[in-house]
Amino acid sequence: MPWQIAIAISLVASIATTLVRRHYSQKSNVPAMFPAAASYVFGVLPIGLVAGFLIFPHAIHWSWWLVMLLALEGCAMAIAVSTTFHVAGRLGVAPNQTISQVKSVVVILLGWTILGEGLTKYQLIGGAVLLVAALLAVWAPAKNTTAGAREVHASAVILAVVAAVTMSIGLVTEKAVLGHMQIGGNFLVGWTTQALVMTLLTTRYMNRENLQKFRGREFKWSALMGACNGLTGVFYVYAIVHSNNISLITALLAAGLPLTVFGAYLFLNEREHHKIMWASLGVSFVGLLVTGIK
Repeated sequence: MPWQIAIAISLVASIATTLVRRHYSQKSNVPAMFPAAASYVFGVLPIGLVAGFLIFPHAIHWSWWLVMLLALEGCAMAIAVSTTFHVAGRLGVAPNQTISQVKSVVVILLGWTILGEGLTKYQLIGGAVLLVAALLAVWAPAKNTTAGAREVHASAVILAVVAAVTMSIGLVTEKAVLGHMQIGGNFLVGWTTQALVMTLLTTRYMNRENLQKFRGREFKWSALMGACNGLTGVFYVYAIVHSNNISLITALLAAGLPLTVFGAYLFLNEREHHKIMWASLGVSFVGLLVTGIK
């Protein structure tokens, strides 16, 4: 499979994950670590184990450095996923996705400085065009919402930035981990480590009251969120392995912002100014075309 198709599938799955998480987080009555851990244990991890054992090669070259990388990856991802779920219940899709673009900047910078990756001039131009599309998508909600609805609490913004930065650290570390194992090994060992760390962090909230709340609907939505996230991860990792450029993949994924906001418009009734939204989608498409120029 071409990595371009893989990243397109990952993008669609990522949008679905964001919309499911937004819908679920507004109705959840348990601490954020519960849905985050459950989504990994019952959604992400099963998909990763199937992909790792049955679909992809999974040879691993063990070393103490790899163990340290796995520990860093697990901690960063656990913090990022749980914080992202918490923020999703406090910020609308548009401002949340906008703030999360900090992740793109950090990933590209770390890709350049640590992994020695870079972008061509067309990829840089395309990335800039995608950023313009993102800004249009952000400006759209301001046209028809009240001042109270536009208010963004400082604590929520700080948490969103923390989620974006820790996620970018986790993604770049995951790319470094892939230098020590085949792609299936990351699904088997890397994702198991992430699930284990999340489960350990959840133990402090495990009491009878929270366990009773986390039944039925809570469990089903967590599993669905995890399944979407698992599909996102499998095709994302496939794309960065076969493109060998996490900076490029991150730039391409910037197209997800206007598409996600449009999805929130359709399915979550988060109504934005439709003309500006359509303009952002058009600009995003142009950015993708420019980015693909050799």
